[in-house]
Amino acid sequence: MELKKSSNNNALENKKKNILMDKLANEWLRIASRIESPKSLFGNIWHQGEVGILFSNTGKGKSVLAVQLADSISKGTEILGLQSNEQKVIYFDFELSTKSFQQRYSEDNHSPYNFSDNLIRVEIDRNKNLEIENNSFEELIIESIKLQVEKNKAEVIIVDNITFLSASNEKSQEALALMKLILDLSRKDNISILLIAHTPKRDVYRPIQLEDLAGSKALSNFVDVCFCIGESIQGSNIRYIKQLKNRNYPIEYGESNVINCIIDKNDCFLKFIFKDLGMEKDHLQGNNTEDGKFKEARVLKESGKTNVEIAKQFDVSEKTIRRWLKKF
Repeated sequence: MELKKSSNNNALENKKKNILMDKLANEWLRIASRIESPKSLFGNIWHQGEVGILFSNTGKGKSVLAVQLADSISKGTEILGLQSNEQKVIYFDFELSTKSFQQRYSEDNHSPYNFSDNLIRVEIDRNKNLEIENNSFEELIIESIKLQVEKNKAEVIIVDNITFLSASNEKSQEALALMKLILDLSRKDNISILLIAHTPKRDVYRPIQLEDLAGSKALSNFVDVCFCIGESIQGSNIRYIKQLKNRNYPIEYGESNVINCIIDKNDCFLKFIFKDLGMEKDHLQGNNTEDGKFKEARVLKESGKTNVEIAKQFDVSEKTIRRWLKKF
């Protein structure tokens, strides 16, 4: 009798430890059929419930596009001709000061832009104690984000930028721990999350790749979508938007169909303005010349890359890279 009781207790204890849930594959399909299909937040690029990363070089418009996305989603209006659906948005702004935000979205500090009440902007309260015993600054930030989401019943959050979530996101172990927290927040409450990241200064004669995601490359393995902003040789205010990863939908805006834009300020609102669709190579310097490839290989070599790593980036053999390096 005691043996049976002990066995039952062990089974109960094991059940408590099991955090996994199993069903027949067909049952999962029946459950999914009763779930509403995710709504578009940025056309086919970003959908409801997805975790994404947007990155670019410093000063190339990440925050501009991020606020524009937040504004469009909060109102349910199109952005760059792409569909969005009205959702409550929190924009965690760890980049701009209060005054800088006003200057960007007003004319000479007057006539401010009219944002929707569905959009809440959050910044760090410098009057609060930013050091709490047994908690790192990054842990405090993430916990504060959770509290803001719960308080405001947000459906979409945009974090500008990811550096404030983890100072060590370049390390795979720390990146995994961070991503677990982010994914848990998203999956548990179906929160859509967009993380803003940066890439080191890069040459404008090479297509943008996931490998350009500074420090956060490990994070890109875990997100649903990743897209970027590229600068252009066509003009200082010309940009293009390129998809690099989409786990759930086909990539529509890859290197042969990037979204060409102009950055301009209209009606007190600094934003991306749709120009047309085009080829990424049209924005790159020396893209069609062999000298461009030779120069790029040399730059990568001097930055510490091995011949094998460079060859992988150009999709050529290591022998070809050795030949290029001899020529330049």
